Amino acid sequence: MRNSRTIRAFCVTALLCVATPAFAADGYLAQRFDPAPAGAGWLTQDSLKLSGGLGGAVALTTGYTHTSAAGLTTAPIFSDFARANIGFAATYSRYRLSFDLASPVYVRGSAPNMDIASHPDTILDVRIGVDARIWGDVNGPFRVGAGAQVFVPSADRSDYMSDGTYRGQLRVLAAGDIGHWVYAANVGLHIRPLMGHELVYGAATGWRLPVGETQAAVVIGAECSAAQQLQAVAHSMTDALLTGRLELPSKNGHLLRLKIGGGLNADISGGLGWRAVIGMEVVGLATADTPAD
Repeated sequence: MRNSRTIRAFCVTALLCVATPAFAADGYLAQRFDPAPAGAGWLTQDSLKLSGGLGGAVALTTGYTHTSAAGLTTAPIFSDFARANIGFAATYSRYRLSFDLASPVYVRGSAPNMDIASHPDTILDVRIGVDARIWGDVNGPFRVGAGAQVFVPSADRSDYMSDGTYRGQLRVLAAGDIGHWVYAANVGLHIRPLMGHELVYGAATGWRLPVGETQAAVVIGAECSAAQQLQAVAHSMTDALLTGRLELPSKNGHLLRLKIGGGLNADISGGLGWRAVIGMEVVGLATADTPAD
């Protein structure tokens, strides 16, 4: 009988260890949203439309996340979190170099050292990335790419806005256009020394509908992204968004995209909530000396 109770206690403890993510008591990156690089098309995924000569893109993305305390034993670190993200990208042929930085504009929650008013110049971890379209036509039904990103710690760990360490991410990317149907997906490894490494993955799908007889188009679809800790086998972040974007090409070859999304969010604490995102990006004209695709 005693052995039976011991076995049951061991099993319960093991299940709790598996299902509960690791936390750092003195701070960690508690609320995160990684928008796609400037020019990537989707809010969170990459269309891999990389071609032509030297080009560039700039993007502005704003997001608001509300996390409910329902079902939690303690108040969420951030019950409300609004941020603004600006991204830049340079492209050439099949390659992209990107740079992104973000800043919180409004926060509310139980984080012990949270005070935006006294830290108005807070910059979240800076992201530097390199992506490439490796195989497939730029407008074809299936293309494959790869990407690597480095996150440089910038915000204070005690504010629960950074892990306080360098992080890295390696991803395999896929995308395609089949008639009016468009899609994108990724899977990779988030190298996160403080909290434990994570499997990251996501996908997007939608319909691209032309607007009249112009080259403008509307894309209506859905995007999801998630991160799962490898050691604890627990989700660190999940987003499921309904998204839409308006694509407006100009006569000189530039492209303006207006993007919007909203849906469900779950953070590392297990709290459920919702997220709303609005974005805009301008993709510049590639130079005329276009290399072979």
